[in-house]
Amino acid sequence: MRCLSLKTFGNKDIFGIEYELLTNPFYENSLIGETWGTLKLSVKGKDVCQYERENIVKTYQWNLIYIVEWFSENLKYILSDEPFPLPVEGDNSLELLDNCLLFETDDDDEFDTWFDTKQEWEFKHSWFSNRAGSFLPDIFFRRVDGEIEIAWNNELMYSSDGINFIYPTGVDYISIDIFNSTVRHFIDDFLDNLLLTTKNKSDAERFYKEVKNLIK
Repeated sequence: MRCLSLKTFGNKDIFGIEYELLTNPFYENSLIGETWGTLKLSVKGKDVCQYERENIVKTYQWNLIYIVEWFSENLKYILSDEPFPLPVEGDNSLELLDNCLLFETDDDDEFDTWFDTKQEWEFKHSWFSNRAGSFLPDIFFRRVDGEIEIAWNNELMYSSDGINFIYPTGVDYISIDIFNSTVRHFIDDFLDNLLLTTKNKSDAERFYKEVKNLIK
């Protein structure tokens, strides 16, 4: 089995990302396939990606390039101090999004604009849109003053597939510097490892340059 050993970035008791690249069980030979591995995202000691299925506790596994891609494209939006784009109230991301659903209008264009704005914000602040068919939990990352709010509610997520997340709901706040540093170190290490191990050298080099340009 291809294994680069579990690597940890940040502090799991505060905010940490751990990952390990493994042999692809589906024998995918593309660049995406080469990024198969496990990932843990720990918030105050809780791996919020961990779930139980058929009485077995599982660590998240998938092609990790999708997570790296999403963070590299959206880190600037997460770190931005721009306010929530719709005039609703809420103590956290989950409440803001829930309260957006209360919007009513007889104007179809106004209705579409409202929910397009909501969806665009969700794409930039939750990695769920880049889950690529995996059991990735829906987690929102939003700046609140000098901290990053991490909020999630996955009580019913994938319930039809027998998935029960170990930590289904939560809201926590992490120093913006700790969050930024942890995510960037994770991305940098992932890119370096990919370049060292890939058989798709030109594709890996292209992806490396694209990501570095996004997070510079």
